[in-house]
Amino acid sequence: MLLLVHLDDINFTHRFPYRLMRDIMTHKITTPEHFDMFLDPFRYTREEMEYDTVVGNATVTPSYDPHCTNGDVSGGCEPVAVISAEKLRDYTDGPPETAKIARVLLNDDRMGQYVIEEEAWDCIWEELIKNGKGLKTVTDKPGYNGDEYGFSAEMLEEMIAELDRLIAKYASPEWNTKETANRLVELLTEHHALIQAELEEVNSGIRKLTDKDFLGPKERKLRKIRAREETPASDSSSSTSTIEKQDDKDYSEYFRELDEMRWKSRQRQMKQKAQERLKQEHSKKLHALLPHFDDIDFVM
Repeated sequence: MLLLVHLDDINFTHRFPYRLMRDIMTHKITTPEHFDMFLDPFRYTREEMEYDTVVGNATVTPSYDPHCTNGDVSGGCEPVAVISAEKLRDYTDGPPETAKIARVLLNDDRMGQYVIEEEAWDCIWEELIKNGKGLKTVTDKPGYNGDEYGFSAEMLEEMIAELDRLIAKYASPEWNTKETANRLVELLTEHHALIQAELEEVNSGIRKLTDKDFLGPKERKLRKIRAREETPASDSSSSTSTIEKQDDKDYSEYFRELDEMRWKSRQRQMKQKAQERLKQEHSKKLHALLPHFDDIDFVM
């Protein structure tokens, strides 16, 4: 789970410098082969993805996402706007956040002509979010209150450290002249305050954690020690805490097999689509030849 804290960093540190490939743990410039490993994290263990293991002392030439350098994405992947999904669902911030998306599309030479009039933007937001006519999301889950699980102090401190680093980076003179970077700093600062408040609740005992929460290795180890101390000696061989049982399980093979199944399913889908395209092309060729076959009847 700690790795996922850094995996989220890919969306910021690599998208903003137009997909410069870096190691998400050390933030060192890395190779395309190493960077691609982070895009499929369940295939590798944490140790297999470490910078020293994959890259080591090799001299690394800066590499960029090929989609950003070969013209697949206009503007070289530089963000044109930063949108908050959380604010989109907020009853106060939702409509203006929706307007930001609409203006980006409106100002695009390719999409502008298809954007509906500005007077209808608020109505679209209200129908999709307030009236729930859009696609179902996790917030539509029965009984969902946005606070179904908690994080240990270790996890929250790791999040705060990442946010501190990102805020400092994008608030620096190198970036603070860009509207997108300033917007990012604004959103990250808001999240920083929320996580800091949650950390204080955990440290003070106001927020109680359970074995089902995201505890992190330190908290899990501490709970195992406590469970052993609280278990009578006569029951120590038969009584095992939930945390200890979870730690004894190795899920790596499960995720490897799951990833392999997903890949095979994707290959089957790609093969099926390729076959359908071939059939369509073959059908078009036959239709193109039919007039000539009719002509044979007359000539004969």
